[in-house]
Formats: sequence, structure tokens, C-alpha cells
Amino acid sequence: MNPFIKKVQEALAARGYAPGPIDGRDGPKTRKAVKAFQKDSGLEPDGQVGRLTENRLFTDQLSIISFDGDGSTPHFARDEFACDCGGAYCDGFPAAMNLELLLKLEALRNALDVPVRITSGVRCPTRNDEVGGVQNSQHLFGQAADCYAHGIPIATVAAIGESLGLTAILYEAEGFVHLAV
Repeated sequence: MNPFIKKVQEALAARGYAPGPIDGRDGPKTRKAVKAFQKDSGLEPDGQVGRLTENRLFTDQLSIISFDGDGSTPHFARDEFACDCGGAYCDGFPAAMNLELLLKLEALRNALDVPVRITSGVRCPTRNDEVGGVQNSQHLFGQAADCYAHGIPIATVAAIGESLGLTAILYEAEGFVHLAV
């Protein structure tokens, strides 16, 4: 019996996947359950519990995340989400960032196990116009962020974001994904 495989089986069963008996053996039912979990999580369904799969499987995504007094999370500083007009048109936060979005971005960061870079958070209307944002962009209301994770395909970032309940739009030519609540 392999204790790690037993924990994998327990985690799969807790999430509604059927790994077969919880016996610590890496059998075909366990591999099939891992593949199903990976597919649903936007990961490569290879049946192996590598770093990304392990992090995604063992992270209780939203319950472990907390905010510091300034609105930052363990992996994101509040300033990363500030309007990038540089103070030309606003004070940096014409709207507050949506807490659900921040929690889900933190969960995304935990699942990927690499830094997630925010390229655009909240925007003031003038900056939104400058960058070609739509009239009612979710960035105006702090409900969207554009991001990427170095070394991770943006399609993978988008798929994991979607598995966390975010809406994703891929900007492949620009190399980022728009994630929104």
C-alpha cells in the first residue's frame, strides 16, 4: 500500500470521482478517476499525479484563503490590481476589486503553483477607452483581471480558471487570459 496513493484516492472520492477501493494501490480505476479529474480541471489527462494535479487536487480552493488588512491575498498585493493609468485619471482604484474574483485568482495561483502575473485589474473609464475596452467592461467594476503564468499555456490558465467558476477569454496573440466573475 502506498500512503500517497491512498490520499489521492481519498481526495478523488471526496470530490465525487470513483477511484475504486481506498487501498493505496495505483490501479486502473484510480488512474481513470485521476484522468477524469484532470480533464475537468483543465489539466493534461495523463493519469499521473504530478505537481499541477497534486496542487489542484489537495487545495481546498476557497476556504484556506485570507485577506490581509490592505486587501491583499497570500500571493497578490492589492497594488497589482490598480488601474494602470498611473494616476493620470484616477487614484488607482475607481472601483473596489471583487472579493470573489480575488479569492478565485488566489485559488488559480495555488492550483498552478507558479506566480500569476496581473496585466490589468480595475480600470477607470478613461484608461478603459484608451486600451479599447468595451463600454461596460468588467474591469470598470473590479470584476475582471487579465493575467498569465510564465511557462504555463494560457489555455491551461483559462481552463483552470473556468473550473474555479471564472469566465475566461483567451487573447493568444497578446499572451494573456481575461478572467471575470
